[in-house]
Amino acid sequence: MAQELDKASAILLKKYFEGRNKNARWSQRAFAKRVGLSSGALSEIFQGKRKLSAQLKKKVAEKLDLSPLEEMEFFEQELPNHLKKNGVEYHLLDADHTHLISEWWHFAILNLVKTKDFEPQPKWIASRLGMSLVTVEEAWDRLFRLGYLNKTGDKIVRKHPRLKTSDGIVSSAVQSAHIQDTKLIEKAIKEVAVDLRDHTSMTLVMNKENMARAKEMIRLFQDRFSEEVETPVGEEVYRLSMAFFPLTKTKEATCV
Repeated sequence: MAQELDKASAILLKKYFEGRNKNARWSQRAFAKRVGLSSGALSEIFQGKRKLSAQLKKKVAEKLDLSPLEEMEFFEQELPNHLKKNGVEYHLLDADHTHLISEWWHFAILNLVKTKDFEPQPKWIASRLGMSLVTVEEAWDRLFRLGYLNKTGDKIVRKHPRLKTSDGIVSSAVQSAHIQDTKLIEKAIKEVAVDLRDHTSMTLVMNKENMARAKEMIRLFQDRFSEEVETPVGEEVYRLSMAFFPLTKTKEATCV
């Protein structure tokens, strides 16, 4: 009797059947050769009699076209060590500059400079972001003054491709940024066509001790998401906002 497959084995089996659906002549032996396994070993994996070691997972994963979520599930036992080594590099936002995150348009402007039709004029930027000219002019000057934007010849470039703040820090700037996110989401739901946005949520039961792991997986997903969909030069500036919080009242003290 076949045993229940772990996630890595199940994904491997799924990829095999995906190949079979595209090509009826696609054999298990051919798939085993493609992923660098013997046909006997692959057969035992599919029957749940054998599991992929961490070393074999790395070898096999290189041969599979895994989506970011599939990769996270494939290396579930190795998280976060495996995925961290391929992680996106971020520059830690200077502590004195955390006020920048409390106003979403600073990051919007930093990304707007990478769009195809970008014009380095506050008036144009204000029009693209639907903001007042005064607010944009202040933010534009601030980003140059603090060194986050530089002028190289006729081009405006970002000093740091990606920025982040320290995790686990409670500050008014961070709280303000999260509150602004909820307002931006509400605005997008009312004004942006469904085919240009996506909103999803789920409710689940979890132990508080798993919160650290949940945070790690969310950040890893964000890295993989940006690697998959972000382009060096794009048409629009998008924002991905993720929130994970308890609906039930907890015994711990709330932040102030």
